[in-house]
Order: sequence, then structure tokens, then C-alpha cells
Amino acid sequence: MDKNYDIIIVGGGITGAALLYTLSNYTNTDRILLIEKYDALAKLNSNSINNSQTLHFGDIETNYTYEKAKETKATAERVLNYANMLPKNKRKGILESCQKMVLGVGEEEIEALEKIYSSKIKELFPGLKAIGKKEISTAEPNITYKRDPKEKIFALLSDKGYMVDYGKLTLSYVENSFGKGKAHTHILFDTTVKKVKKSQDGYTVFTDKHTFNSRFVIFASGTYSLFFAKSMGYDKNLSILSVGGNFYTSKRVLNGKVYRVQKGGIPFAAIHGDPDITNPAITRFGPTVTLPIQLERRHNGTSLDYIRTFDFDAPTISSLFKILLNKDIRRIIRKNMLYSVPGIGQYQFLKNEASVIVPSLRYSNLTFAGNIGGIRPQIIDENKRALSLGASKIKGDSIIFNVTPSPGATSALSSALEDALYVSKSIGLKFNKEKYESALGPI
Repeated sequence: MDKNYDIIIVGGGITGAALLYTLSNYTNTDRILLIEKYDALAKLNSNSINNSQTLHFGDIETNYTYEKAKETKATAERVLNYANMLPKNKRKGILESCQKMVLGVGEEEIEALEKIYSSKIKELFPGLKAIGKKEISTAEPNITYKRDPKEKIFALLSDKGYMVDYGKLTLSYVENSFGKGKAHTHILFDTTVKKVKKSQDGYTVFTDKHTFNSRFVIFASGTYSLFFAKSMGYDKNLSILSVGGNFYTSKRVLNGKVYRVQKGGIPFAAIHGDPDITNPAITRFGPTVTLPIQLERRHNGTSLDYIRTFDFDAPTISSLFKILLNKDIRRIIRKNMLYSVPGIGQYQFLKNEASVIVPSLRYSNLTFAGNIGGIRPQIIDENKRALSLGASKIKGDSIIFNVTPSPGATSALSSALEDALYVSKSIGLKFNKEKYESALGPI
């Protein structure tokens, strides 16, 4: 096989796949290599069982600013435009519409939702509708069934509800990266990148099987992107906090997605109920918050690399303590620590989370799904002594490290666009803006 490439992408999750699709279809690059250390694409966080399968629009994400919601809407619409280009038989099972709402329980949460609804968000999402208990009962009967009549509830119902199998979407991006008029692309599985070294014409990429040369290298390796960035001298002031998520399942008790009110500045998602695009018979509740000492969930062999990436030096520890001084973060972590404990964890999760959404749920209705849930890396900025919320992307001399897209897999196409424009400028490629905008929407 070839040893020389224009671009090497490290990582075969949805971020790497979206990047491969964008570069192959909308630039004039000739040779691309994607390297994946596992035996297939989308083995980790992009796998449908390890995420909430939500296409985020910013309409019911109550911790978003107006600017963030506007950006997220444009990002989500690119994914819709891509899906609409697919034949119906190819689209089925990748992206499906579903009902979606954010539920406020109690006066404080209701006041927060009313404030959001009266803001400019309503102009951005004209299909967003404020509904009271009667309409909630029609849309989601199990939210009101057996609820205390004195308990006040209120919701914002969205017309932008979609569930996505991001694993299948990853495969679709890659499948549509091959063909006439597209780049000559190679994909290597079961191949681990060991080291990347600057060379005269770009970089030398050393793997456990081969050595390659590339004019540009892009890491789309999740938590490992920061590991490699730091090993190459980039952003020594950053550390990683691995935040894992677990789920509970029940028989299907919700018609669609039901989110809860979330405070701004908190890096952990509020517990929500979701249908499962791969199993219509169940509802999933989660994700809970765990703090695994791993770069990859349920892969104990990544713990040492996590420690190397985290540093455990004085600035990092000081930053972590400052983050934990936030009473809301402390409360969430303390509460969530119990949710994975056999027996008592299920009871506490039912009491504090699941029954707030579906009051009729009982202990026996819930099953702890210990085999699902991934890792969402949070970046600690040691200079600011704070978490760096949102997307983290490190750009260098003909190299990019994508650490954590935000909001999740929804943003993969937009992240790929940003990278493709940067690559094109760096190594003199042509980016076909007209073709891109015709297919996926305005830049």
C-alpha cells in the first residue's frame, strides 16, 4: 500500500468519518488514509448504545445561550441535509423523527422555561410550543399519570425531534467517501498509532505495523487526541477529565425524548428519557455521571494513558479543587456516585430521576444497563483553573487535534468543515464551496 498521503486521519468514530467524507467530496485532495485501532468503525462513543442518540438543535437545551443555540441549529441542519440526500432505503435506521420536549417540574424550573420561551429563542425556533399539564398529558400520558395533582409541571414541545444511530451515520459518511471524482482513500483497521513526528514535508506517522508520511495529520481520537497533543508539546496547560455515563432502561413508557431543565455552566447533562432507535420496545434513562480513570470506557488498559494526560501536577489538582467548589457540580457528582451501586443505586435513581419524569415507574421496572454508555471528555484549563466547556480543538502547523466536539456527534459535520477549510489553506488544496453549500447548506 501507499506510504505517502496528503492527509492522515487518526480515529474512525463519527468525527473522523465526517472529516473523511468532507475532504473526499469537497476538496481536491488526492490521497487520504484513515487509521483506526479497532477492528471496525464507531466502536466507542459513536456506537449507538453509548450515547443518547439525539440530534441536538439547541431548542430544548436550557443551558445554551442564544448564540450557542443558533450555531447548534445550523449544525443540526447540516446533518438533516446530508440524510435527505440519501436514498430512503439507506436513510432508514440512521435518522428518524420523534417527539421531543423539555420538562419543568416545580416553580423554579417552570420559571426558567417561561423565561427561555419569552426570549429570542422563540424567534429562532418558531415551532417550539409552550404546553401545560393538559397538553403534556396528551403528548406524554405517563408524565402526568399518578403524578401528585398539586405538583406543577410545564414543558416546551419541539417540532425538531430526531433520534440518530450515530454508528450507522459513521458508516454512511465513510461509504460516501469513495467513488468517481473522490479522493483515493485507504482505511486501516487494527492499527495503533504509536508516535507522530514532524518531518521536512509534514509528518511521519509511526504505527504498530507500518510507517507513513503525510502533509497534514488530523487526530479525531476523542480523549486520545489530547494525549497525542501533549506528547507533541501542544497545550501543556490542558488536562482531561473523563466523564462517563450510565443508563437505566425500562419497557417503553415515553412516546419521545423528554429532557429536563439544566443549569448553565454545568458540564453534566441532566437525566433525560429517550426512545432507542435500535430497540423500539424500551425507554432509556440517563446518562448518569461517573468519573472513570480511563481514556476509553471499559478499557482498563487506557488508565495509564489517562494518568499521563491528566498530569496530576499542582496546577491540575488546584484546578480540579476549584471546579469542585461549585456546589452544583459537587451535588451532581455526590448524587450520581450512588446510581451505579447495586440495589441502592437503582432505588436512588428511581426516586431522584426516573420517577420525576415518569411517576408511575417502580423499582422492578428499571434495569441497570451496565454494558452501555461512553465517555465525554471535559477539558481542564489549568491557566483559568476551570473547565473549558464546549468544543475543544487544538490547531498547529499542519496538524489538528479534535478532543471533544460539542454538542456531541451532532457537530461532527461542522467540525469537519472547519478542519477542511484549515487543511485547504495550510497545504494549498481547493475547497469547493459552491458544491458544499448546495449539498449541506450555507457556510
